[in-house]
Amino acid sequence: MRSALIATVIASALFLSNCATHNPYVIEDILEARTVSDHGLSLFVAGEFEAAITAFNAVIDYGTIESHHYTRRAAAYGAMEKYNVALKDTEEALRIEPDDWRAHLQRAVFHQRTHKFDEAIIDLDRALDINPDQTELLRRRAYLKIVAGRYIDAVADYDALTRAMPISDTGTLGRGVAQYLSGDWNKAANAFANILEKSPDDGLAMLWLAKSGLRGAQPIGWEEFADDAGTEREWIMAHLLVTETDIIKLENTILTLYETNGTESSDACEHALFLGTWRLINDHRYGAKSAFSAAVQNCPVDSIEGAEARVELGRLNDAIANPQG
Repeated sequence: MRSALIATVIASALFLSNCATHNPYVIEDILEARTVSDHGLSLFVAGEFEAAITAFNAVIDYGTIESHHYTRRAAAYGAMEKYNVALKDTEEALRIEPDDWRAHLQRAVFHQRTHKFDEAIIDLDRALDINPDQTELLRRRAYLKIVAGRYIDAVADYDALTRAMPISDTGTLGRGVAQYLSGDWNKAANAFANILEKSPDDGLAMLWLAKSGLRGAQPIGWEEFADDAGTEREWIMAHLLVTETDIIKLENTILTLYETNGTESSDACEHALFLGTWRLINDHRYGAKSAFSAAVQNCPVDSIEGAEARVELGRLNDAIANPQG
């Protein structure tokens, strides 16, 4: 009798263990499915992505036809950098609800992460068709157009962003960056100067102005900006670009700003990018090529810094290959 009882307990334990491993959720109706999905969302917010996916799997296996269960699971896969699987879920969500602008935005993010920038822009086109008043969609599309090298299109989007948000400098800054990367130094300098007229302590605008002014026909006098100069990296780098001509002094100063130790990091990216720009301005072409090559290696592909490094390296390669061009 006792052995039979023990056998029953063991069998029950094995059954429950099997359920816990393979099917922890028992869903019998749509209300339970929604409850489990919400639980999965809570797990996702808590950073428990695999557990969240298990919950969403149970909901989807139950047979849901609600698109947000797929977008939730896609978000969890995306957080784990499983972008190809995440894309499939987002596409299923859009099959169910093709006019969900948030799902189009989600797919754009996954396309961006997989460096399919033109596809991401198409997703944002569709999202903006559905929700044309969402300025964040416009800002993101303009940004991706810069990364994709579509500078004229980016300028048009940033101008539209300026009209939609006239108080913000985001549109003017983006326009200037697009013009800078396209090689239109003077127009870029005008855009950054306009920002500094309204916000004289804007170090980022100052850095871009120093870069574009020195490469165009608008030389920069540091005394004009000295009173507004701050202690941020951007102000220090702008000052170095305008005033420093000694490469040893420059590199010593930069090393105190960026403790990279040769590691791949955002610091390594910005460090290399700055050295390339300084060397280019001071006519150290081959040193600039080496620095921009390092920036290409260290800067995220889907960043403005990565786009800048690629375009500068491309220009230098063309110039070195065609010195009379």
